[in-house]
Amino acid sequence: MALKFNKIENADVFTRDFNPLRRNNVIEFPTTEEIAVIYGPNGTGKTSLIKVLSDSPHTKVEFEYDGVTYTSGSGIFHIVNDQNNRNIISGETRDFFLGDNIQREFELQDQLAEKRSAFISTVLSILKGYKIATTKHPLTDLAALDAVLKGFIKDCANNKSKGDHYTNEQIVTMMSALTRIEVPEYDEACLNFLVEDYGKKKPIMTQVEALAGETLQPNFHVREIEENTEAISILSRFHKDQCIVCDTQGINREALLAAKTANRDTVKEALDPKIKELLEEITGFVFGVDSFNLKQRLLQTIEDGDMTIVAQILAEISSYKQIFAAILQNAILDAYEQGSIAETYREYHELISTTPDISQEDYLYIQEIVSNSMSKQLTVERDENRRLRIRLSNQEFLGLPRDELPLSTGEQNFLSLTFEFLKAKNSAAPVVVIDDPVSSFDSIYKNKVVYAIVKILSHKKRIVLTHNTDLIRLLDGQYRHCFKLYLLNNTDGEVNGFIPLRNREQDMLISLEKLLDAFRTDVPRKVQNVELYLISMIPFMRGYANIANKRDIFESLTQVMHGYKTESVDIASAYIELFGNPGNIIPASYLVNVSDILLKSVDAVTIVDNAQYPLLNRTLKHSFQYLYLRLAVEKALVDKFNIDTERNTQLGQIISVAFPDDNDIDQIRSRIRLTSKKTLINEFNHFEGNLSIFQPAIDITDHALSTEKANLMTFIENL
Repeated sequence: MALKFNKIENADVFTRDFNPLRRNNVIEFPTTEEIAVIYGPNGTGKTSLIKVLSDSPHTKVEFEYDGVTYTSGSGIFHIVNDQNNRNIISGETRDFFLGDNIQREFELQDQLAEKRSAFISTVLSILKGYKIATTKHPLTDLAALDAVLKGFIKDCANNKSKGDHYTNEQIVTMMSALTRIEVPEYDEACLNFLVEDYGKKKPIMTQVEALAGETLQPNFHVREIEENTEAISILSRFHKDQCIVCDTQGINREALLAAKTANRDTVKEALDPKIKELLEEITGFVFGVDSFNLKQRLLQTIEDGDMTIVAQILAEISSYKQIFAAILQNAILDAYEQGSIAETYREYHELISTTPDISQEDYLYIQEIVSNSMSKQLTVERDENRRLRIRLSNQEFLGLPRDELPLSTGEQNFLSLTFEFLKAKNSAAPVVVIDDPVSSFDSIYKNKVVYAIVKILSHKKRIVLTHNTDLIRLLDGQYRHCFKLYLLNNTDGEVNGFIPLRNREQDMLISLEKLLDAFRTDVPRKVQNVELYLISMIPFMRGYANIANKRDIFESLTQVMHGYKTESVDIASAYIELFGNPGNIIPASYLVNVSDILLKSVDAVTIVDNAQYPLLNRTLKHSFQYLYLRLAVEKALVDKFNIDTERNTQLGQIISVAFPDDNDIDQIRSRIRLTSKKTLINEFNHFEGNLSIFQPAIDITDHALSTEKANLMTFIENL
């Protein structure tokens, strides 16, 4: 089965060749392990391709799979992002995690905690507005309040608990059972009076309610209490022998004050104790508004001994209590509904009602791959509250800061990626796309990651994007020929798309043994330009001679690896000694020196059969240009600055001697310009150090190499 891409679009990242994509547009999956590896150097669009397959905004894709044409949003691809996008550097351990359901579970936990906190804060604010700050406040115990809600309000009013005694489940159950109460028309002043009065230490309302069922004897002098109290107040403040009301002269103030006091006390003593206490309260009643007209109505009740007035007052108080209870309940219900706690709780409850979304098979993978790889036991379970619990080496794993875990950074990264693979395994998508899975790992964990790709995702088709040849070799080490290799190219004016490698070249890329065997057997038979072939092989031959302990060849080839050398070298005999001469294609002798090489060019030249060895032909042309540029720059610098090459043998040393002044901006710029070029220093480590002859060629496009060559040649001319 194969994927055939007809369009790949992400702003202006991809060349016009990708829309529509008519050649190099098929990705095939081998029938063994169904893995396709797409190799692309930095800058070719791997990250943008991931965005396209992830259906990111402003991207478009059109492809055929299993006989059906799909566009964006197909659900065919499950993406496993690279290290940075997996968020595995900082945070808590739960950031790793385990699949969409469990990741969603943790998200819902956070949302539920936030919404609960906001709801409780709103309830506390509502209660504060009504001056309800203790559990003993009379308005927390209204009969009109729902019994469960009453308990919740009391717990919120408790300064120690503030609602904490109620679980999320209890809150949702309680609030879901409540209904909105229709509030009749009412006098807001009366409601405010009720709230204000019940907020006092000794509410008038409570004392009036205590009169329910009492009988009273009429007291016709009761109003004299208020009159005498006012008179006493005036006489006490104004020390005059003249009446301040009628201006009568010669009054006996002291005698009058004593008489008024005696009269008031006599009337009081005749009253029932409850009435007496209440009367003392209402006599000094000073409200902005006596909304219920309590003062006059209660005085009339005492004067007449008629309790029907009290009954009317009690009925009004009861009515306003019911109104207040309805308003309070509706306000709390509004806060609950606006916070959308119920939706979050129900989704969360459904998730935790299931077992962890990790099957027995997946658990065995965890044991085999994770636990064994890290020599630490990992267990996954739910506690009595259905919360997910993961323990590592018998220690709680979730919720810990990562720097407190008994895990190295590599182990954390590996654990994260393994769980991402489990998530991909259990997804509905038939194709898993894995972005650069081994870049952050050491050699040990690279092998474990590749094993996980092969084992955990064995029932999925896999596309692995990488710019790491180690991954390619490790995959082949797990299962021979388990993948199909493609080179991604995305450069105007070049051959673009997913360029398939022939099996022969794929083997040569993966295995040094296969590469050497090719140079000893078939490759020379496909050479179309022997001179350029031998020159292009100089860096690789020198590296191989060093490893094979052919010191004479190594020293000889060194003479054509430095621009300041002048000696001629027989590179044909060097090749024959290292690899033989199948078919006698290689001449017995071919002498070249640096000046000879600098007169050559590979422009518009085919070095080896491009149909049989397209990657090798491109690689050899790149190798020639790397060598050419190194020789040209080195020769130009030595000639220009008369550099001592006995003391300064390496290009890096020569550049530093040519531009030594750290205070001269032009010299600093020249030094940086040369040492930063791929073609001059870094890539020769591949040719000579690890014999990865293909790496330089697949890490730079023809266009980029041409640009770098032009830049360096201009630099040399300007010297």
